[in-house]
Parts: sequence; structure tokens; C-alpha cells
Amino acid sequence: MARNHQWLDALTDGQMLRDWLGLAAPMFLGIMHWFLVIGGISLSISLVPILIGIPLLLFTLAGIRALAALDHQMMMALLNEPQPDLANDVDTEGANLGERLGLYLGSGQTWRSLIYLALTLPLGTITFSVALMLLPIIFIELLILAPLTIDMHLISVRLLHFLATGNHRLMGMLLPKRSGKGERNTSRLETVYEYEEPRYYLDDDGEIVAVKAKRGL
Repeated sequence: MARNHQWLDALTDGQMLRDWLGLAAPMFLGIMHWFLVIGGISLSISLVPILIGIPLLLFTLAGIRALAALDHQMMMALLNEPQPDLANDVDTEGANLGERLGLYLGSGQTWRSLIYLALTLPLGTITFSVALMLLPIIFIELLILAPLTIDMHLISVRLLHFLATGNHRLMGMLLPKRSGKGERNTSRLETVYEYEEPRYYLDDDGEIVAVKAKRGL
């Protein structure tokens, strides 16, 4: 029963389907990425002489950054992997159109996001081919060997998961992660003690003397 339970889990827990989609989806998403990026940049540059291209280019650059982050987080969620906390190296609060455009053009995250989106199509084509080649092996292992109680340790399923997660983790290295340096560290905050209300008393000479407040320990 232990062996049957192992391969039945692979058929019913949904992880195998998520892994296969994680290998197959990048090719189709990559086609969409190339269409949006090339179309957006080309249209923006062609419309720069009539000024409307400048805000359109700004929108395209912001969209490239957002699309790359969304794609990576979506793929990691599909694979049931921890979603990374991605950083944002551009602060556009209070900046005008020209300043925002300069910030996005000068940001390394913008160009790394562009590389990320550009790689999704060629890498997606490779991973989709690998996913198709693994399908017959998975069917043989799960539908023929497993009912015969031949314990293969689900080699094909483990390989499918390794390839899917490894591919998206490798792609995720292009996107900057939040370092936490700007976050408030409460572990080293000093305790603030408030002084008590000032009190006074008469000493032996009849003078009024203030009682010094003490800090808490």
C-alpha cells in the first residue's frame, strides 16, 4: 500500500500538473512579452517627435518592470514555491515627466526586467520541448510500472519538478530582491523611559530641593 500511495499522490495532488504548466507556459507567455515589449518600444520611439511618445515610452518602461515582476511571482505561485519580495530601486514620488523617464532609463532594474522578458521566449521554447519529452516517460512510469508495484521512486515526476523550479529560480536571479536594509530593526531599539513628575522636599536647612527622577532599569 505504501508504494501505491506514493504514485497515487503524484496523480492527484496537482503538483505534477503545476510543474508541467511551469515548463509549458513560458513559451506562450514569452510570445506575448515580445509582442508587448517590441510593440510598445517601437510605437513610443516613433511617436516621440509629436511628444505623445514620451509619456507612452514612460508607460512602456514602467510596464516592463511590472510585467517581469508579475510573471516571476505568478510562476512561483503556480509551482507552489515561496514568492520573493522584489525590490523597487526607483522612487518617482513628486517627480515630473522628464525626471521619471530619466529615473527609469537609468535604473538597472528596468534593463534587467527587459532581459528577463526577452529570455522567456527562447527559454520557454526549450522548457516546453523538455515538458513534451517527459510526458511519455511519466505515463509509462505512472500507468504501467506503478500498478505493477515496480518502485521507480517517481524519477520522471521529480525531474519534472526540478526542471520547472530550477528554471524559474534561475530566471528570478535577474530581478532584484528586497534586502531589508531600509526596514526598521526593532531588535536593537533602546527603551525610552519617561521621567516622573518633578517633586520637591524641604531639607534640614529649610531649602526647597528637587528630587531627581530615576531611569527605569
